[in-house]
Amino acid sequence: MQELLAQLMSTRKELAETDTELRKVKSERDALRVRLMQAENNARELASASRAEAELRAQFVDAHAASSAALRARVTELEAALAAASKQPAPGKQLSLREIRGIGPAFERGLCSLGITTVSQIALLSPDELERIAPLIKARVDRIQRDDWVGQAKRLLGE
Repeated sequence: MQELLAQLMSTRKELAETDTELRKVKSERDALRVRLMQAENNARELASASRAEAELRAQFVDAHAASSAALRARVTELEAALAAASKQPAPGKQLSLREIRGIGPAFERGLCSLGITTVSQIALLSPDELERIAPLIKARVDRIQRDDWVGQAKRLLGE
């Protein structure tokens, strides 16, 4: 009987040790599950951020391509304007800005201060450029358009 009691006590002690180890393993398992969930959440966030970055890069590339194309077109336009400007009358036949109806001494001074000194430069002005320079020379765009500065300049140049 005493031998059985000793075995029972030994078995209970082993069972208690096993129970303690089992609790440690369960605790470790729970901690690992928490870390796994955190890692999965981080992975989802990284994937989302990666998709967002790829989308932003694509938008940037599209915007860059569009602006580059617009700039190339503008450079081509300016090169053509420069080529046309080089075909202006001989120096002895230099036309005055004041030959254009509507350009008086004040507007002539304003235009010259902006670097617009020839009739051929007036002939090459776009509507956007007219809107940009009008307030700088204290003129109204509708007046410049009504007086048809660009058209008059082209006619004076014989274009």
